[in-house]
Amino acid sequence: MIKKTLTTVMLSVALSFSSLSFAAKLEQNMDTLAKNFKVFNKADNQTDALKALDHMKAAALDAKKVKLKNSDAKAPTSDALYDQLLAEIDKTRILVQAGQLDQAKVEGKKIAAVKDQGHAVYNHH
Repeated sequence: MIKKTLTTVMLSVALSFSSLSFAAKLEQNMDTLAKNFKVFNKADNQTDALKALDHMKAAALDAKKVKLKNSDAKAPTSDALYDQLLAEIDKTRILVQAGQLDQAKVEGKKIAAVKDQGHAVYNHH
């Protein structure tokens, strides 16, 4: 009996730490996205803009590993939002590579819009 209870408690503690770890990692990725979005918008050359976009893409890909749950059936899934975010980052990157930094910054506003949509759906603080 004590062994079963101890096993249950240990499993609960392990799962709690696991979900806290995912939450911390997700928050770190969101911070990386926000920080590099600012860097991108301040970039005055192709190299800095591409570097910021690369950091945003890496953070979005890592964050996508965490499956977020939402009680609103009409809301987009976290996977769909991450896919949309990644697509916008890629579109923006293509413009930067083509030497169209000003146009890329206009397109980059869609990155913020997707990020804001995700926060509205999944950030319940």
